[in-house]
Amino acid sequence: MNMDVQFGTRKSTLGIAADLLALDPTASLSAIAEAAGIGRTTLHKRYPKRQDLLLAVARDSIEQIELAMEETGVTADGPVTDETLRKFVEASVGLSSRIAFLFRQPTLDPVKEIEVAIERLELAVDEFIARAQRDGLLRADLPAWWVSATLNSVAYAAWESVVRGKLAPLDAPKIALETARTGLGVR
Repeated sequence: MNMDVQFGTRKSTLGIAADLLALDPTASLSAIAEAAGIGRTTLHKRYPKRQDLLLAVARDSIEQIELAMEETGVTADGPVTDETLRKFVEASVGLSSRIAFLFRQPTLDPVKEIEVAIERLELAVDEFIARAQRDGLLRADLPAWWVSATLNSVAYAAWESVVRGKLAPLDAPKIALETARTGLGVR
């Protein structure tokens, strides 16, 4: 399983760590260093303790998700278009390991800074979903938080299918979007 290059871009050490930790939350620092193609000593110099690495991955993941939300128009006011929804789902697939990492690392739970940032991200996505529902792109008869959680699950399934070699990287966002539209679209 190549964690270094995915969806056409070279990943950082923190991105690779997020990928591995999303698949195995108990992954060792040695396994992360190996997946990143660096020495264990190098990783330990940068992140002396496992919790240091987890916090760095969390902060970097939050930053990457916020940047993607800005770039895809999730945080912009106004109507949601088919293109905006497509970009959102595409970004969600590409960032699925980071989203999953943030929700699956229990050692991050007591870190107030991370908790506040995750709540801020969830609120922004729920507001985007509510706008998409209002604009007729997603079913309005379901709570926005449920649609958001379902989209996260679909995006993660697409990402994981790419990692496991079951799905081509270019097909993943299309399948996730089609699943979202079919399962969550307007009836």
